[in-house]
Amino acid sequence: MARAQDRPIRILLVDDETDLVDFLAHRLLKQGFTVAAANSGHEALRSIGGQTFDVAILDLKMPHMDGIELLEKIRDIQPSLEAIVLTGHGSTDSALAAGRLMAFRYLLKPYDYEELLVQIQEARERREQCQQEAYDAEMEQAMSPGHTSQEILARGEELRRKYERD
Repeated sequence: MARAQDRPIRILLVDDETDLVDFLAHRLLKQGFTVAAANSGHEALRSIGGQTFDVAILDLKMPHMDGIELLEKIRDIQPSLEAIVLTGHGSTDSALAAGRLMAFRYLLKPYDYEELLVQIQEARERREQCQQEAYDAEMEQAMSPGHTSQEILARGEELRRKYERD
């Protein structure tokens, strides 16, 4: 399986505050990340339908679809996508909801930019580790008794393509 470390981290940035999205996207691009920006949950879902991301950075409070609802929908589309939830309106309930949906981090605004960069890197590393574990488990299952070497090779190639795409 190809290592994700060989390519830039693909980030989906979602916040209804356009100026904040533009500013943060610009800074992240300068750091060498690939960034897709969205100003609503619906816009983010359209992006997720067409591309694969490593990390989503989601604002909690947005009109029409908040960050928790968006994260729930993301889990249906790209379950391995790591999410960092940012909020200026932190609460125990929203932190617990983010945790139930396996958000990687829940950060309060204003956040430290350098800390956000560390969290992005750690989120990508966790995603890569989880994908490697899933790949290994699927390969182990493919190599179980009763499968021909041709079937094992075909399944291995199928899994390689699946996990390289992600």
